[in-house]
Amino acid sequence: MSQRAAASAEESAIARTIRVPAALRKRIAADAERCGRSFEGQVIALLRRHYGEDVDIAPGPAGILALALASLADVPASEQELLTRKLVERDR
Repeated sequence: MSQRAAASAEESAIARTIRVPAALRKRIAADAERCGRSFEGQVIALLRRHYGEDVDIAPGPAGILALALASLADVPASEQELLTRKLVERDR
């Protein structure tokens, strides 16, 4: 993979903050309520409709940790240490 392609792939995975003017926020919120979605869910639906299914919002740190913990749910405790031992911060 070229450096340009690698940089492009990395940049596309970075979440961005989008500032929405109050009037537009109200319109999107009203549309979201009508559709039974959250504001964020409505924004994602609009972006997906226009740009395709690969549009998404990266979960926050708490969401990522919850997913990681859930992925260990069916792993026996005796094997969890083998999987997570490198995640522990070492004393320097």
